[in-house]
Amino acid sequence: MTSKRKLYREDEKLFFLHSYYQSGMSKHAFCRAHGICCPALLNSWIKKYSNLAEELSLPSEQESPDMSNRSKEAYKDENAQLKKRIKELEKALSFSKLETEARELM
Repeated sequence: MTSKRKLYREDEKLFFLHSYYQSGMSKHAFCRAHGICCPALLNSWIKKYSNLAEELSLPSEQESPDMSNRSKEAYKDENAQLKKRIKELEKALSFSKLETEARELM
């Protein structure tokens, strides 16, 4: 029993390429998630439509500030905020676990 090859229309290819550029996934993971047979097919589309790559990719990628331009203080501030958020989430999780245990005891 042989399987029939899926033929993609041009608009489908462009949609998949746009989705791939937005996803940030690896080619293999993207193909698996979207039912595309293999990354080689995605590679062939990327080569074929390489002249449209800028139009298909996210505009925010071009506008985002360079990570190397951030100061040490900015990283320290972000790190402190993230640590604070982690503590809040850990506290909420432990409270939720206590609630669950209390409900199970009832």
